[in-house]
Amino acid sequence: DPNRVKITTMPVSGRAAEDIVQELQHFAEKEDKMWQLGKVSGTVYSNSDEHTSLMNRVYAAYSWSNPLHPGIWPKLNQCEGEVIAMTADMLHAPPIGSMTSGGTESIILAIRAHWNVYGKRRGIRHPELVCGTTAHAAVYKACDMFGIRVVSIDCNHRHDSFQLNPDRVSKGITSNTIMIYASAPSYPQGVVDPIEALSKIALRYKVGLHVDACLGGFVLPFVDDAPVFDFRNPGVTSMSADTHKYGYASKGTSIVLYRDNTLRHGQYFSYSWWTGGLYSTPTIAGSRPGALSACAWAALVSLGKDGYRERSHLIVNAARAIADGIQLVRGVKLLTPKPFMVVSFTSNEMDIYRIQDYMTKAGWNLNALQSPASVHICVTLNVVPKVDSFLRDLKMSINQVRNEGKGGRKKGTAGVYGTVGSLPAGPVDYSLRAFTDLTLEP
Repeated sequence: DPNRVKITTMPVSGRAAEDIVQELQHFAEKEDKMWQLGKVSGTVYSNSDEHTSLMNRVYAAYSWSNPLHPGIWPKLNQCEGEVIAMTADMLHAPPIGSMTSGGTESIILAIRAHWNVYGKRRGIRHPELVCGTTAHAAVYKACDMFGIRVVSIDCNHRHDSFQLNPDRVSKGITSNTIMIYASAPSYPQGVVDPIEALSKIALRYKVGLHVDACLGGFVLPFVDDAPVFDFRNPGVTSMSADTHKYGYASKGTSIVLYRDNTLRHGQYFSYSWWTGGLYSTPTIAGSRPGALSACAWAALVSLGKDGYRERSHLIVNAARAIADGIQLVRGVKLLTPKPFMVVSFTSNEMDIYRIQDYMTKAGWNLNALQSPASVHICVTLNVVPKVDSFLRDLKMSINQVRNEGKGGRKKGTAGVYGTVGSLPAGPVDYSLRAFTDLTLEP
């Protein structure tokens, strides 16, 4: 809003509490309407006012708490430990793990742990990680941070259905490999990698295997036709599962799990020589919002296995109904034939990004993907009742793109991605940084 009031200097005299709350509530009510309409991919996963009230009440009870000080808030320490144990039990793991700020930190810490245990302890000076092109961007963040070379396996091969191919993974492993990274499911196409086959490869080459179940961790365990994706595969050494997605906890928590405590110790930050005293934290952050730990605990114990099973069936059934509907729509091609929550599609006849633009005009907020050019919707409880509306709007959007012909290719998202595809990496990276700058301005 170009007419918004911006505060760039701290006021001399503070504002009244009620005035502050009224201002924020005004914008929150306006901004929340979009996801409450059920037309947003992912983002907000719960649709229950009662559950939202529970999260708010629990957060308020521990709003000043900090897990860095367990002597002051011992209940939080218990809450975190119990969330770790409950998640581990669900994923057939020992109760060895840590609560993090989200999926990205869980992945970063898992990679750091493998670098310390499978890399440094083995004398590897130039570590490598093998993953697919469908791997989450957090992998690249971690490898940037720790100086690890990414060996990226193309998952866009016509025979692979966007899965990480075990044979090509084997060929990508060298004496410098510390770990394999797999997805359950992947963010772009929502496909579960062949974890059982990758587990055997990890055991054969004595490397780690991380399974990123940030999306699927609280869904797949409750779906009858889900593959065995967890610690039941003996080669799996770590996993990540987001409590703040389909765990239905407030934003800001995830769980990373390990097969043994040696690996978990590899993620820790411990400094016995610090002049401020003996210092050790399990995660990157020092101080953390303890209220979020309490919210994660409250979410798990309030819903229980029955609650997660019920919600998972709603999510999967809706995702598959969307997928079935897409297969009947002329002009688009389904990329996720057996979805669990993410449904991805493209078009061989027209620009998929123009289709997305018209879906945006119809009120939908979908995710644009590239390599290949495609779009996906991540089904949440808010989206579940909107399956018919989604398919109806998709057909309408396709007809609009078909009617406008080639002239629409330079417009909207299609124009942006078309320009990006014609430029070298340097200018595109600069543009991304410039955009990020804008998000940090008032």
